[in-house]
Amino acid sequence: MLVAGVSVLARAVLARQRKVIATSAAGLAAIIAAAVSGDAFVSNGQAGASMAMAILAGVALLCYLANLLVVDSTVATSLRGSDK
Repeated sequence: MLVAGVSVLARAVLARQRKVIATSAAGLAAIIAAAVSGDAFVSNGQAGASMAMAILAGVALLCYLANLLVVDSTVATSLRGSDK
């Protein structure tokens, strides 16, 4: 998930779409924070860390859902063209 988050953020920067950059950065931050919370849960067994991990994973999903709603068709076409 971390690699996918970095990839989405890099593509957003290349597309120069500020809203998509913001939501992608927030999604990546949520993934990193969820990983840290997951580590705390596995290390210490804290129930609060498990809840934080679940909430942060949901936040990341909502950020990437927002990307799907924000990106217009011209940006999506330009991103597909950059894969060649």
